Amino acid sequence: MIKLTYTLQLASPAFLGDAAQKGVWRTPPLKALIREWWRIAVARELGYDHRRIKEREKALFGTAADDSRDGNQKSQIRLALAHWNEGCCKEWPAGESRVTHPEVKDRNTGRLRPVGSELYLGYGPLLLEKGNPNTQLKNNAALQAGEDNQLRLALPPGAEAQALQRAITLAHWFGTIGGRSRNGWGSLLWQAADGTPAPEALSRTTLEQTGCTRALRDCLALDWPHAIGSDTKGVLVWRSSQTFKDWRSAMKFLAQTKIDFRTHLDFTTGKNSPRVEPRHVLAYPVTNHSVGQWGNNARLANTLRFKLHREGDGLRALIYHTPCKPTLPHGNLGLPGIFDTWQKVHRFLDDQPTLTRLA
Repeated sequence: MIKLTYTLQLASPAFLGDAAQKGVWRTPPLKALIREWWRIAVARELGYDHRRIKEREKALFGTAADDSRDGNQKSQIRLALAHWNEGCCKEWPAGESRVTHPEVKDRNTGRLRPVGSELYLGYGPLLLEKGNPNTQLKNNAALQAGEDNQLRLALPPGAEAQALQRAITLAHWFGTIGGRSRNGWGSLLWQAADGTPAPEALSRTTLEQTGCTRALRDCLALDWPHAIGSDTKGVLVWRSSQTFKDWRSAMKFLAQTKIDFRTHLDFTTGKNSPRVEPRHVLAYPVTNHSVGQWGNNARLANTLRFKLHREGDGLRALIYHTPCKPTLPHGNLGLPGIFDTWQKVHRFLDDQPTLTRLA
């Protein structure tokens, strides 16, 4: 077995619940994170064939079926954390920054009403209680930014070890854990211990050398995230032009950026819309803009994701796209509409002076 050791540190709070929904360090979410990025690490090699990936994944990560029809298999990967402590964030700290949303107005005055930036990106684990204007933590514990742990891994030798180390590099570059992690919560940084190869620094060249990028149109042909997207300008990864002094400032930046690129796509309908509009393609449901035939129970996860990276004494925000074909029925909005919609979002991000493409 190949043994690797990493110090894991959170650049932003993580809503990493156990069975009681308490924020606790645990190995299963870390195994799931490695597994998520392993699929992308081997997707090209296996011809983007989900059946071949599933077979190899079962042999590597193991399976446990109730009726054993699919053949239970033991995982070849071992993980151990130095501790399984509960997170130290027991109450959500005061001082949340607010951002402007052009569609959120005061019911009494009709004027724009700023919204909490952390509530906007973390709604669910974070919430507003009736009569209390401050954002609250839904349960009593989360992992706070700056908390760390040591992860020891034992991997099978050979080609699988190479793919797993590539997956760990991708997890270091892009991986987040816990609730609302797509919005940058639970940004996990991997620092190699002595004797463990350090993950390469992220750049366009090092990312492309992994073989884990693919043209946007090709990505949209499959209904599962299997690559970092690319277009004629390069990989679909943007970095904030500035670094931020702390996670709260960085999350405020990401919240405003998300509001801006979403509302850049105007709605012409409201609740119970008779047709699908471009913003529905980004993620679903959308507050006050349901599609009549879908209702409010349909779900479409946003594939444009966020992460924070430490850089010197500050944090840099990262936005990246793992595009794939939406799994919802989109009526008369076919693939050309989805492709065009994402191109508009990418152009919007390219036009922001606060962002730069990964070089």
